Amino acid sequence: MYQRFIGVGRLGRDPEVSTIPSGTKLATLRLATSEYVKGEERTEWHRVVVWDEKLIEVLERRARKGTLLAVEGQVRTRKWQKEGRDILSTEIVLDRFNSRLQILAGAKTEADAEDSADETAGRAPTQAYGTELELEDELPF
Repeated sequence: MYQRFIGVGRLGRDPEVSTIPSGTKLATLRLATSEYVKGEERTEWHRVVVWDEKLIEVLERRARKGTLLAVEGQVRTRKWQKEGRDILSTEIVLDRFNSRLQILAGAKTEADAEDSADETAGRAPTQAYGTELELEDELPF
């Protein structure tokens, strides 16, 4: 079986980059996606964990709270114990294989709002970052 999460949303805070004891870097993001249901906006928050060092470099340079991102990765649920209780956390994981991150637009600022009123052409083309595992054989389904 194969599952993917593909979402477009804005960062709820600046990316948090840390290094685990083995020396590997990881970044955690809070991504807000929205949809409109019967005229009301409904927002879902997603925890995104990035393990690909190249994607982390891009996030450190270009992403901050409010940045519009497109992400593609796997959905994973972790389970651990805290004070004798089971804790579950579902997150979107972007690792070195078959994950994508695309910065669609920077964070909105007051200057952006003023510029958008005078803007006649679209924004500059977006850039996609990621790694893909190329499959040589056809999938059996």
